[in-house]
Amino acid sequence: MSDIGEIRQSAIGAASTGDLETCRSYLGRLDVPNHERAWIYCQLSEALYHKGSHDVAVECARSAFDLQPEKEEIANLCAWVFSNCGEHEEAAAAYEQLLAIRPYWATGHRHASGSFAAAGQLDRAISHGRKASDLEPHSFEFALHAACLLETVGRPAQAAYYLVRAAALDPADAEVLRHLSATLLALEQSEQAVALALRAVALAPADRLNALHATELLLRTNRYDEAAAIILEVVDIHRQDPVALRLLSATQMLRGLTEDALAAIDRALDLSPEAAEYHLHRANLLYRLGRLDEAAEGFSRSEHPRTTRNMAGRSSRYCTAGSKCSTAITSF
Repeated sequence: MSDIGEIRQSAIGAASTGDLETCRSYLGRLDVPNHERAWIYCQLSEALYHKGSHDVAVECARSAFDLQPEKEEIANLCAWVFSNCGEHEEAAAAYEQLLAIRPYWATGHRHASGSFAAAGQLDRAISHGRKASDLEPHSFEFALHAACLLETVGRPAQAAYYLVRAAALDPADAEVLRHLSATLLALEQSEQAVALALRAVALAPADRLNALHATELLLRTNRYDEAAAIILEVVDIHRQDPVALRLLSATQMLRGLTEDALAAIDRALDLSPEAAEYHLHRANLLYRLGRLDEAAEGFSRSEHPRTTRNMAGRSSRYCTAGSKCSTAITSF
């Protein structure tokens, strides 16, 4: 067998059955140049991927990348295979090889960022994510991706920069406004944070996370009646939501409606009886009502010592849970 085309077909046949060694044997029968050999492995890898033989597809991609990593078409296909097969570190390496060839390729930086994020290398993910957005500042998705990465590692000032960019591109995106609100709160810009939180609620009044976030910020800024209006509506819709009921209890406590607060936390505990913090909160309410024996029992059920009886020091927890930000971080 001397024709490259015939060798390639025989190699594909062997690889399609998972027999990578036979495939390599066919390729070894002639002195095939590295660039030809690498491209055959790429073709094999792509064909095997589409047939569902992902492990062998990855092996072929590795062989191709080892032979000719500096070739754009080789690195591009290998990055695609590695990424789609969950080999995120190898995908990131292939994307960085591509970026050495095309340093101003914004989408390539975005792909590299997603791969590094999925591999847990957040500093490198942030570097590429910011580069992608800066190269293509009119991309909403690139700006959101960079912002969410920065928010994840606790860099609110830098996160706010990209969230402002995303919000300018889509002013009606309530989730982006909620994230921006949270970053401004972390930067101690409470008034602006509250204004954005309320804007998010106005844009998406049925969104539970927006409402919970706005309620907490209103409580932090002593706007208890406004907080009550929002959280009461949430609880009316989400009657089996222990988090919303816990926040309603805090709201009613701060409004001086201790009995109502106790009723709300009792409902929350019916739904989440193992939540130690809920027992602490209930014990504090009982203490306020002078029901000391019941308060002592409540404190004993908790795993922690007695806590303060207000909302101070609590962080806003409603910005990333269940949101598209987590998707934005690791998507490719």
